[in-house]
Amino acid sequence: MIEAFDAIRHTTMISIVLRFSLACLFGGIIGLERGRKQQAAGLRTHMMVCIGSASTMIVSEYMAYAYNLGGDIFRLSAQVISGIGFLGAGTIIVTSKNRVRGLTTAASLWASACMGLVIGSGFYEAAIVMMAVMLFVLIVLDKYDKKYVKSITRISLFIEMENDVLFSLILQNIKMQGWRVQNIQKLDFLSSNVLSVSIDILSEEKSMNPVFSLDGLKCIEGVHYIEVM
Repeated sequence: MIEAFDAIRHTTMISIVLRFSLACLFGGIIGLERGRKQQAAGLRTHMMVCIGSASTMIVSEYMAYAYNLGGDIFRLSAQVISGIGFLGAGTIIVTSKNRVRGLTTAASLWASACMGLVIGSGFYEAAIVMMAVMLFVLIVLDKYDKKYVKSITRISLFIEMENDVLFSLILQNIKMQGWRVQNIQKLDFLSSNVLSVSIDILSEEKSMNPVFSLDGLKCIEGVHYIEVM
């Protein structure tokens, strides 16, 4: 299989067209999967990242050939690995329930940039294998992750209550809903007998969006105000 690519491994016009086409196709396939899940970076973003990184490898090869440059001719391409970080960071968000979303998309952008470098260098065999492995991780392992791996969700409760309220009733209600108390912090006394408390709780249910109900806590006598932070 390696010999089959030897004819198009050198930097020729046919090779350049092929490399950009593969970068567009492979990046688009990964982006299509991300876009299907309504992620911030989808089809076009992954295509542009893969094409752009492929171009840096092609330019590096061209500069070495055309200008007979010495030293580290791949310094330009190396900057892609660190430079793609700003774009990936833009896809990571923290939701109102303190859930971090977008890490997989950020990782796929970084991997797409690396795949573009592989394609731009003319290492077609590795690019094909890399795309197949990335699709396996994003599609097949995603189903396994949702089915068998618990998704931990953390939220914070802000409660204003009278000082003589039985705190065990609050903890019992949280436990009955399948949530676990992680941290309790007494914030301040609002008056002589009213205080505010912050409670960090977490759920290890497999559901992607576990629901915590405030109704039971609001019914406890002495609880003045409660809010999910």
